[in-house]
Amino acid sequence: MRNSSNNSRIGLFLTSFSLICSGLCCIVDEYILAQLSSNILGNPAQQWPLVIGLMLFATGVGAWLAQFVKEENTLQAFITVELILSFLGGYSPLIIMGAYAYAFLHFKLIFYFISFVIGLLIGFEQPLIATINKKFVGFRSNISMTISLDVLGAAIGTFIWIKFLIGKVEIYHAAFMVTILNLSVALFTYFFLVNNAPTENPKSRRSLIWIGLASLLGLGGMYFSGNFADIAEQQLYTGQIIHKESTPYQRIVMTKHAKTGDVMMFLNGGLQFCSKDENRYHENLVHPAMKYRSITNAENAPLDILVLGGGDGLAVREIRKYKNINSITLVDLDPAVVDLATKNPILMALNDSSLIGDDIKILNPQLPNPSETEVVTMPLLEKDKNGNELLYIIDSVSILHEDAYNFVEDVVSLGKKYDVVFIDFPDPRNESLGKLYSKYFFSRVNLLLKQGGFVAIQASSPVHANHAYLCVGKTMTAAGFEVLPYHDNIPSFNEWGWYLATRQEERLNLHRLAEKLYPLDEFEVETSYLTPKKFFSNTIFGKDIMVNAEEIEISTLSNPKVYHYYVHYGWKIQ
Repeated sequence: MRNSSNNSRIGLFLTSFSLICSGLCCIVDEYILAQLSSNILGNPAQQWPLVIGLMLFATGVGAWLAQFVKEENTLQAFITVELILSFLGGYSPLIIMGAYAYAFLHFKLIFYFISFVIGLLIGFEQPLIATINKKFVGFRSNISMTISLDVLGAAIGTFIWIKFLIGKVEIYHAAFMVTILNLSVALFTYFFLVNNAPTENPKSRRSLIWIGLASLLGLGGMYFSGNFADIAEQQLYTGQIIHKESTPYQRIVMTKHAKTGDVMMFLNGGLQFCSKDENRYHENLVHPAMKYRSITNAENAPLDILVLGGGDGLAVREIRKYKNINSITLVDLDPAVVDLATKNPILMALNDSSLIGDDIKILNPQLPNPSETEVVTMPLLEKDKNGNELLYIIDSVSILHEDAYNFVEDVVSLGKKYDVVFIDFPDPRNESLGKLYSKYFFSRVNLLLKQGGFVAIQASSPVHANHAYLCVGKTMTAAGFEVLPYHDNIPSFNEWGWYLATRQEERLNLHRLAEKLYPLDEFEVETSYLTPKKFFSNTIFGKDIMVNAEEIEISTLSNPKVYHYYVHYGWKIQ
């Protein structure tokens, strides 16, 4: 009697543990595959619901198939499912990365097949647990317990993913951590099976052997996965990977081409810059706006500059060429990008150490007192024509790691204003980025400008993302800006576009001002590519670029049309 009671308690504990682990493993496996999909294919707003939806559908199919397992085979079937799930779940990131690198044409078929099978196995195991559990509790309690513990496991898995996995653990290591949990469930179930078997069961012995082999495969995968992942990821890039890391916000990769020496930075697989032509991009972003502001700044007053994005320091490099700067505020969400820009020798050489200096303040929004700062003390030096070292004449450069949307809201409420605002966000390839190109956001940026102030924004390609490019301009106009579109050829990006904007109440003819710049041979600071003449030519478009302008709708928070245009009419995002 006592033995039967002990077995019941052990069985109830086992099924409770298995249900929680099932929910936990299910949600983490879904997150891993969804994150992997968005890292490789981009467009997380599409990939996350697609992968999770597919896996949930497969879970339903698996739950339906489980009814055909005979009750006397339930424990054995459950162990088998756990072992297959542990193997496939643990190795899935490596298989998927290998498929993308070596079997590109069949990648999607392989990826979605693996996602479906993992979802199927997850769904298959849950009714098996419920069947085992009904031996220890009544029908109604079993249903209630199955649902509540599975949801509890999912909640725990979500918390673990956010707090301890995403951006902190490589995705393939996270997969093998889930494998260990699946193997633990299988091992506990095996010992319970043996303890309750009236006679020695050869099948149970084989199960122990399979558990041992699966454990060895899991440990081996954990140990060798890093090397294989490095090899597979390298196949995705033409240059040699010289730096890579995952943060809570994105995957950062830097490469260097063996023959040309070109350095590239990729964020979530999208090219951020290439060293051979980033000067074309950043000079177009910075110098027209700075020149226009000098025209409206009759008193030559020191300027306050705001840079939203641009954590690589390349835009700030161009801004720091000007001597009448009072302050520069750089707002970039990901501290890892700024950290790389201030510590990586290659990137520091590219940005001329623009984010390192005794006048640089890195504001830490996590500190209880917003006035508290972390200060980088290494001096930033430049040399004059005689080789003498001089400090840049800038009172303050502040670096703030915060969401730009929230920052703009906060600064507007404080009444702070800027002479020039540079917006250097990634393309609006997902809905979270789409809000940064909305009418509401631009209307708040409008309130940040001093009289005679300007905004310069990158707006993707007017050729390859034409609808999205036009949408940015129309949305800014609806938010109270007078805009001047311009474009240039950036070999690494193809044809690229920007907007220069000022408040409509300034009543400035921006194109007429560009015409007045045409006679000038140089800007007031040194540039390696852009001239005033070239800028004027950049403001002229072929008639096919603006042909769809009348049909384009503006982008709002509730209807992010810029994201829709970018995904469905722009670059081929699949």
